[in-house]
Amino acid sequence: MIVKCKNCLPKEGIDIPDFAISEKSKLIEFTIQSPLHTTNYLIDNLKLSHKDAKYIVTHINKIYGQCNRCKFDQLDEEYISCPKCGALNFNWKTDNGEEI
Repeated sequence: MIVKCKNCLPKEGIDIPDFAISEKSKLIEFTIQSPLHTTNYLIDNLKLSHKDAKYIVTHINKIYGQCNRCKFDQLDEEYISCPKCGALNFNWKTDNGEEI
């Protein structure tokens, strides 16, 4: 899937892997603990470029439903641009269905 953020480069967007639910949950946990380690994990394990890995980590929501940029708290889709600021959010739920 190709995703774009109006506030970030690259303007053409990036092609993100189709993450399994368990992988999404792991990436959320890693991102909360250390965005740098999450970036390295994506590079080492999924063979992504540094640019793509950093782009993904930057857009993973730490709090489900809340925009990373402006804190708007009514996001309701998995990959969504914030209606308030336009930032892309990877608004994932955990593998047990609970909100973060």
